[in-house]
Amino acid sequence: MREGILRAAESVFAERGYAAASTREIAERAGIGKRMLFYYFESKDAVYEHVLGRLLDQIQRLHALSEGAPGPDGLRDFIAALLRFAAANPDPVRLLVREIIDEGKHLDRMAERYVRPLFASGYAAVARNAEEGVFGPQDPMHALINIGGMTIFYVLTAPLTARVWNRDPLDPEAVEHHIEAAVRFALAGLTTPAATQPAPGNTEEAVDP
Repeated sequence: MREGILRAAESVFAERGYAAASTREIAERAGIGKRMLFYYFESKDAVYEHVLGRLLDQIQRLHALSEGAPGPDGLRDFIAALLRFAAANPDPVRLLVREIIDEGKHLDRMAERYVRPLFASGYAAVARNAEEGVFGPQDPMHALINIGGMTIFYVLTAPLTARVWNRDPLDPEAVEHHIEAAVRFALAGLTTPAATQPAPGNTEEAVDP
């Protein structure tokens, strides 16, 4: 029942945003009465927070699974896992981006609890690989932002891309092709020789958990 409510909430929040979504519609999509929804969650806000939280929890778990692998292998594994997960769950991804665009009231907590630790871990991994000569010298923060663009943005823009590509970007075959392209782009940028890389910026404080 709880899973059904959260799935319905993902869909409604993604379509309407937090303000326009109603607990009545969430309950209807879950196939239950509104009173039953409040048995499992005390408020609309609580449902919304659980939807966001479990998405970000999953992203953290995906990163943790690839964190111990060598630089290129860990990067490849994380990009592949994140893209496959996001493509299979586009509604919570759209909801996450809505929260960012709207600068919603959960954004600060979301940044501190989930995103800052994730970026701090990724930052340390890129910096460590640069020090070991696996990656070229660079600002790790820009590398992380670009990886986010090649993964989350791909899923977010799928409705538009489908109209100009004449195929579904979230089709498993298209996703696998994009994984290959994203990994190539990411590794090409990260392994660029030092002579063509700008000096690293000081962004360590920005992701210090």
